[in-house]
Amino acid sequence: MRLPQITTGKVLAGTAIVLLATTGTAYAANTVTSSDIVNGTIQTVDIKNDAVTNAKIADDAVGSLQIINQSIKGTDITDGTVGSIDILNETIVTADILNGAIANVDLGADSVTSAKILNGTILSVDLANDSVNGDKIADGSVTTADVLDGTINSDDVQNESLTNADLGTDSVQALEIQDNSIDAGEIINDSLFAADLGPNAVGSSELGTITQRSATSAVIASGTTGSVTVACLAGEDVLSGGNDVSNLGMEVIASRRNGANGWALFIRNDSGGNATATVHAYCLAS
Repeated sequence: MRLPQITTGKVLAGTAIVLLATTGTAYAANTVTSSDIVNGTIQTVDIKNDAVTNAKIADDAVGSLQIINQSIKGTDITDGTVGSIDILNETIVTADILNGAIANVDLGADSVTSAKILNGTILSVDLANDSVNGDKIADGSVTTADVLDGTINSDDVQNESLTNADLGTDSVQALEIQDNSIDAGEIINDSLFAADLGPNAVGSSELGTITQRSATSAVIASGTTGSVTVACLAGEDVLSGGNDVSNLGMEVIASRRNGANGWALFIRNDSGGNATATVHAYCLAS
């Protein structure tokens, strides 16, 4: 049997018959409008890729559920529209903050701790005047370079804290010494001279024990001269001397200091007989 030949007209006619059979209505191209579509019946498969534009989307129609996670970029967000309420707490890290963008007004009171400050970066200009007290200064950290010259006074020095090592050579003058405060313990032995003593400064009460040391000469024949000496003991200093004679008519030629620590008497006997002379040294215990 011979089959009928298929033509374009026959295909179109067949399509129209199918549409009529399935929908009850035949539609020409570009003739279907919103009123012809049942509400809520358009599905994803009915929409061509990239066919939905911004103009097709109603305001406030797109929510979080409609947005693919991790797909929003900075260029998608209007400048200045993201506020604190939009940012999850404790999610901002250093890399998210522009260098130099944090100002004092951005910091909460008492929010900057020692752990937030880079070691060795606090300068004098960062400190309020009179803000550093003794509690803020580590023991032994202040050196002479840190102290302004001429600013330390008596109130700044702890009582009984200065020693000889703290005093410079010739730094203590008479004005710094309290009257009647120097006693024998502060004076080096054998260091005072006559020039150090004021007029009438030494009285009998200031002297130690004075002991008389004596020696008598050998017999001096009449018409001759003789001599005799005496010395103070170790630990004594000779102050002066004197003499006695056994007969009248004896003439003292000289009575004087002898050596480092003694006294000598030189005498002539014109008494007409044999005689003796005695010399005395007055020795001060040192």
